[in-house]
Amino acid sequence: MPGGSTGVYAVTLVILLLVLFFGFILPDSRAKRALLRIRESLAVGDRIFTQAGLHGVIKAIDGDIILMETGEAKTEIEVARWSVLGIDRDRNTPPGKGA
Repeated sequence: MPGGSTGVYAVTLVILLLVLFFGFILPDSRAKRALLRIRESLAVGDRIFTQAGLHGVIKAIDGDIILMETGEAKTEIEVARWSVLGIDRDRNTPPGKGA
């Protein structure tokens, strides 16, 4: 039956598309939304880290520019909001307060 194998190909294609969607596209879009929420929730005093590997504390926020203090010398650096990868929650608690 020459026409019978067309259904098998169609089912295989649908299964492949579902695997691609649930395996790659959906988790990636969730991760992007989570990163966007983190960047929107930044506040003065948060300890952050950037794509360049810089770690520091937010001193001021002016739109898409963040003034970050880093290092023992308390160097202030301006970074773009989009370069922030996350908030360092483990080191965000003040000394002596515990977790």
